[in-house]
Amino acid sequence: MRKINYHLIIFLFSIQVLVVFSQVIWRFVFNDPFPWSEELARYLQVWIILLTSTVCIQKSKHLAVDYLTHRLSFKLQRLFKLISMVGITSYILVVIIFGIQFILVVGAQRTPALQIPIGCIYFAFPIAGIHMFFESLIVMIKVVNTHSIAELNRIKAAAE
Repeated sequence: MRKINYHLIIFLFSIQVLVVFSQVIWRFVFNDPFPWSEELARYLQVWIILLTSTVCIQKSKHLAVDYLTHRLSFKLQRLFKLISMVGITSYILVVIIFGIQFILVVGAQRTPALQIPIGCIYFAFPIAGIHMFFESLIVMIKVVNTHSIAELNRIKAAAE
């Protein structure tokens, strides 16, 4: 699943670069911009950000303030890491639930330029959310099973 995610991120980013580059060329060289390119680039960016968030959770690279935690004992470090992951996992569940509800409400609407169902774009929230949920569970299991600061640091280093 992780390899599929990595390849999908690379593919979507490549498409986004091509679309934006083509838009620049057509706008400034041919003076005839595509009406759909900005919309497509925006929707690709939504998918890229959400899929990349799963990688951040997997590698423990999500935003964190850990200035003081390095000075704490191992048990407190592990406790703070678990509390952090429980908070992240709870938020992810909210993203999944509200993402599905949002798709059910507005999913049949069409985008202005591309005329694709808006549900296709917002489907990124439950898909990436489920993936983030499982990645956060894996991180929590690893943290619970660690027995020393050195082992906790090895988990962080291996994720990088």
